[in-house]
Amino acid sequence: MKCPHCSRPVAREQAVCTACGFSATAIRAYLGADWVRLERITDVSGRLNLRETRHLETVLDEFERRFPQCFMAAYCGALPETLTLPDLGFWLINHGAFQTHQISRRNDFAIVMLVDPLREQAAITVGYALEPILTETVLSAILAKVRTKLRQGRISAAMEEACRQIDESLRAAGQRQDAEPERLPALVSDASDLGLQSLRGTGRSQPLLPHAPSTRKLPKKS
Repeated sequence: MKCPHCSRPVAREQAVCTACGFSATAIRAYLGADWVRLERITDVSGRLNLRETRHLETVLDEFERRFPQCFMAAYCGALPETLTLPDLGFWLINHGAFQTHQISRRNDFAIVMLVDPLREQAAITVGYALEPILTETVLSAILAKVRTKLRQGRISAAMEEACRQIDESLRAAGQRQDAEPERLPALVSDASDLGLQSLRGTGRSQPLLPHAPSTRKLPKKS
């Protein structure tokens, strides 16, 4: 994985980035440790009009219907020079109380798209459960596809396109999982390994090993 602040590679178990000193403790000291309420669409910059906001809400509704275990939020605002979009995304994943139709959903399955209209930059941060699917390579490719729309000032269109690309990535991952052949179970020593308890009080049965079917023929009836 990469450091949210400087994008240098860091190990998952590494608490502090050795390149820039970024850490969860440092970002909490900067933004606070309290949980914050986060609407699905937060437009601090005022760049989205009412029609665009309502359309994006419909897009996010459809996304959550297709992937009910996930939810997606959008943030649009100009950040200070000391704070990067990945910084804020990392903090929101860990401190954002997302307003969704199902409060039981965990931030592990959250997706946050952040846009800084002044810098013409965007970032996407995902919860830990989605990192194996929405990898850094996948997210970088999605951001590359929406870069032109951002430069044109079409923020709503960029967010909608990012949502569509994420949708396609999740669908493709699901299709790959469905296509994987079922694995045969490993060898077992007896039926208890399969969760089946013997009715006999003591003693173990013979090992259950795979064997070729018998080729012995039944005697013909006279």
